[in-house]
Amino acid sequence: MTEVVVTRHGQITLTKELREDLGIREGDKVIVNRENGFAIISKKDIAVWDRLGDFLPDNFEKVLEKIRSDSTKRFKAVGLI
Repeated sequence: MTEVVVTRHGQITLTKELREDLGIREGDKVIVNRENGFAIISKKDIAVWDRLGDFLPDNFEKVLEKIRSDSTKRFKAVGLI
């Protein structure tokens, strides 16, 4: 367990040991979760997006354009545009 001090502005400083253990460097973002009266701090894992891969279809731009053009036709048909 690591003890830190809260400043008058509500800030805390993570010790060097804790930052090294969690792999937190200057500029990194952390997540603070509350669970049963406790604050749980963890490094924001941006690599999760890399593990997900590309979840949009290869032809997403084409599909999006089709949806947009179909909507425009429908809006014109009912007199909205």
